[in-house]
Amino acid sequence: MLTRYMGMTPQSQSYMFTFGLALCLLAMVLTDMWLPIVAGSFILTGLTVEAWIRVAHIIPMHEEMRAMKKQITQLQSEVRTLEYDE
Repeated sequence: MLTRYMGMTPQSQSYMFTFGLALCLLAMVLTDMWLPIVAGSFILTGLTVEAWIRVAHIIPMHEEMRAMKKQITQLQSEVRTLEYDE
């Protein structure tokens, strides 16, 4: 689901899903329409958890991997120049 919602930032998505989950839980308390609201709550719980995991872990991991790839390419180019000089 990393490419599904490209129009919003991941932080905004996580806030939106959390707000939607709070609204579903409030609707469960205030109304008698349990079955549709419970189904919506399950779906929004999954979306909320996934969005917060993405914000907290996956995005920083991708940034670290990009930095490591840059370091690897820099080191490879340095090794090539050293091999060429010898």
